[in-house]
Amino acid sequence: MNFGEDNIKYGLFLFTELFWDRIKKDRNKKKSIYLDEIWQLIGVTSNKEVASFIYKIFKTIRKYGGSAVAITQDVSDLFSLENGTYGKSILNNSEIKVFFNLEEENIRVLEKYLNISEKEKVEINSLRRGECVIFVGKEHILAKIESADFEKEIIGGGKN
Repeated sequence: MNFGEDNIKYGLFLFTELFWDRIKKDRNKKKSIYLDEIWQLIGVTSNKEVASFIYKIFKTIRKYGGSAVAITQDVSDLFSLENGTYGKSILNNSEIKVFFNLEEENIRVLEKYLNISEKEKVEINSLRRGECVIFVGKEHILAKIESADFEKEIIGGGKN
């Protein structure tokens, strides 16, 4: 069955709106919303209404006791709609940013919106599997993320 790209985009939007309504119900309960493939919601293939809704989530979720996580493999996609207005807003309203290995093109895009040193650009480009740079405020931390044995079991990798 082929739903078409537009229908998938609007389906993602409807699911996100449904979860957003649940997030707003109880400000005292901690919760998170993970938006994987966010480029479909705020990238050039989206539209202003959908992207504005996602922007609103990142601007206001903390007051509802929540956090939002944007996930994409291509950083440049975040800045492809309306001259990057929505991607810039997500970065500006994200207290913690985690970047795994990025290609040169994506590093140049990121450089426009974040304070990245030459050393960090080289580090981001040369990160290996499981390594990342975490931006927390003005601190930039090089880190290695390793799965626990039970996580490896869950994803089918077994114990190593």
